[in-house]
This record gives sequence, structure tokens and C-alpha cells, in this order.
Amino acid sequence: MAEPGALEYFYGTEAEQYTFYRIPKVLFTDPGFKQTTGDAKILYGLMLDRMGLSIRNGWLDEQNRVFIYFTLEEAMGAMGCGHNKAVALFTELDKVGLIERKKQGQGRPTKIYVKNFIRREEVKTSEKRKSALPETGSLDFLKSETINTDKNYTESNDTDPSIYPAARLTEDKPPAAADRIDTIRIYREILKENIEYDHLCERVGYDRDMLDEMLEILVDTVCSTRKQIRIGGQDYPNEVVKSRLLKLDSSHIEYVMDSLHQNTTKVRNIRAYLLTALYNAPTTISSYYTALVNHDLYGSG
Repeated sequence: MAEPGALEYFYGTEAEQYTFYRIPKVLFTDPGFKQTTGDAKILYGLMLDRMGLSIRNGWLDEQNRVFIYFTLEEAMGAMGCGHNKAVALFTELDKVGLIERKKQGQGRPTKIYVKNFIRREEVKTSEKRKSALPETGSLDFLKSETINTDKNYTESNDTDPSIYPAARLTEDKPPAAADRIDTIRIYREILKENIEYDHLCERVGYDRDMLDEMLEILVDTVCSTRKQIRIGGQDYPNEVVKSRLLKLDSSHIEYVMDSLHQNTTKVRNIRAYLLTALYNAPTTISSYYTALVNHDLYGSG
């Protein structure tokens, strides 16, 4: 934490050069959210910000609804809280209806639907109010009455469409570099959760470096922007490779590690070898362990 007096003042328009998280004003003015804690509202603001990345990555379900990935670990880091507090914040947002969580099973991360903070009834009322014109007077008269010339005026209508997440997210696109950093960070968390990374770290012991190398290969490949990815000397569509790698779990990682330990031939390109082994793991793991069982039962003869 910075020492008192160590931080600089803002001068002129300097404050406009930074990126800020937005927390909807309605969360503080709507009686329906009065009991929602400040921390939960902040977390909701972080999730709203994540929506922009989801839209740009095409994370939509079959009903065209946007979802995000936001793990407990990310919430703990962003909010500076422990596991139990993070769980409580997710539960609070879930109960008040600001998010909806959908578990996918098979070790895959939970999808989170960030719900619209404006109720439909309020939107309809706002639209009626905006479309209504006075019985007497012209449009010019209406404009002259409603224009506010005070630059410091901040009391905007809570149901103004300009604060809708969908409208804002398509306008406020962060730099491409920041986008990619966020994408890599999110997919790293997803992959770590899929393969039970923390549990594997305890199991593999001295093979931790190999585990980390595999994780980085997975992250790099899943986040690749190439249309084709080369696997074992053959090019495959990016989405096909990405889909299969995101289905890997801890058993596949351990299988690839076992295979590498038993390999006696020289590997010229270890990265390409590992990527090929990881990609093929779901289709070869069963045969591999069946062969091991047969060897143990019937011997090598």
C-alpha cells in the first residue's frame, strides 16, 4: 500500500486516460438492491466488465445468451478476500438474481450468466415515458425544455439505454493487447481447473516443471489465433483443436507424463511431441491402459 502523501494528484484531463470498472447506479438507488452488500455490487461490476471479453470471444450459448467464466480464485484475487467470502459473494449475487450459474460437469468450469440489472417493467415504463409527447407544443419546444447545459450534471435516468451492458460493451473496446492478456489469463484458469492443477502439483512431485510446460502449451494453443494448428505433421482447424484440449482432465495429463517417461527414443521437438500427445490423449488413453493391464496379466511373451 502506498504511503500517505506518496500518491500524485490528477492534473487537467489526466483522469480520463485510465480504464475504470463501472458499477450500475441502480444497484445503489433501487430498493430491491438495498440489502445487497457493497462487495457483492463491486464483484457484479467486475463481472459486467468481463462480459465485453465474452462477446468478443463469441462466448454465447445456443440461445444467443452471453456467459462468462469467473472462477472463485479470480474473485478472491480481485476482491482481496478468502475462499469463504468469495463463495458468499457468489451466493449473494445468485440469490438476488444478478447472476445465474450453470455447472457443466466433467471438470469443466461453471458458466456464469450476468443478468440485466434493469427489470423489464422499468424498461417498458422508461420507453413509454420517452415516447410520450406533450399534447401542446412542438418538438423544438420539447428539446429546449429537456436540454441540460450543466456539464457537471450526473443524475441521468437509471433506465437510460446508454447504461445497458449490451450497448456499452460493443462501444468500449479495450486495446487488442489488453484483450489478449485477459483471454490468456481466463483460459489459463479454465485449463487449470479442468486438469485439477493444484491436485496434480501434489501428485507429480518432481515432474512439476513438466506439468507447467504442458499447461503453457495448452494455454498457447487454445489462445492461438491461427486458423490451422499443426498436430503430428497434419493441420487441423483451430476450433477442433481448441475444443479437444479444453476437454482434457487430470487423467489425460498423467497419461501423457507416463508415456513420456516410458519413451526411449530421442525427441527432437519436445513441444510438438507434447502437443501431439495431449491432443491424442482422449482417443489413446483407454488402449494404453488396456495394453498395460494385459502386459501385467499375461507378461511380455
